[in-house]
Amino acid sequence: MASTSATLARLKQPEYTGENRCLPCTVVNTIIAVALSVAAVAGVSQVTSPIAGLAVGVVLLGCSLGAIYLRGYLVPGTPELTKQYFPPWLLGLFGKEPEVQTNVAADTEIDPEAELLGVGALEPCEEGEDLCLTASFRESWFEEIGRVKAESEGSRERLLALLGLEEANVRFTEHGRAFQAFVDGTVVGRWESEAAFLADLGAAQTLSREYDGWDELAVESRGQLLNGLRLFIDRCPECGGVPSFETETVESCCSTQDVAAVTCEDCDSRLFESAI
Repeated sequence: MASTSATLARLKQPEYTGENRCLPCTVVNTIIAVALSVAAVAGVSQVTSPIAGLAVGVVLLGCSLGAIYLRGYLVPGTPELTKQYFPPWLLGLFGKEPEVQTNVAADTEIDPEAELLGVGALEPCEEGEDLCLTASFRESWFEEIGRVKAESEGSRERLLALLGLEEANVRFTEHGRAFQAFVDGTVVGRWESEAAFLADLGAAQTLSREYDGWDELAVESRGQLLNGLRLFIDRCPECGGVPSFETETVESCCSTQDVAAVTCEDCDSRLFESAI
């Protein structure tokens, strides 16, 4: 029994099974397996007998389904073929488009950089044309992050209150280290990691004091400001490491997408991510 389990474990491909299983690949390959089995039943039945044909079809289907279960697919190269030929709308039906985590997306005219410059959160860097956090806002931001980490209790509820969602029916869903918030089926917030969430909570506390009209802003606009600030964070709220900005390719079993990302290498916490 142990040897059988060991053999099955060796045959499995973890990158295409379990949590990593590609549902479109599984569906397509199962359809192919059924079609091949039906064809085998018909072909063998014509040459010998219906019973023999049925037996061959059952065996072929069982072997094919076993291969799909263990390997993730039946036809060699299926994951790459799926990435290349499946359109985004079809991948979306299976929830297999690359999940590029950004914060609240909305049709709004707010310019986050201009707003953050106006409130004194950002300023031109000493060298070059880029923007940097102002010393005063950075100090206030990280003081708030420190308070949040010290209290720890009810942090999600506190951020929802600062976003004006305390009375809404909010539902959270987890995606590995990332999670998102829904209100009535609509995404109102996405966070790539706990570090990103801590950054937003600290920033929301700070902006609620320093941004005139924060209470009047729509939740989408508040989310854009918080997401924009994370692009400039220079210390990881979770472990204190130094985040780095880079472009990379996010790959799922079925597709790929280029993104710009801010990540703390010390604890592998993603703080910002946006499609290029």
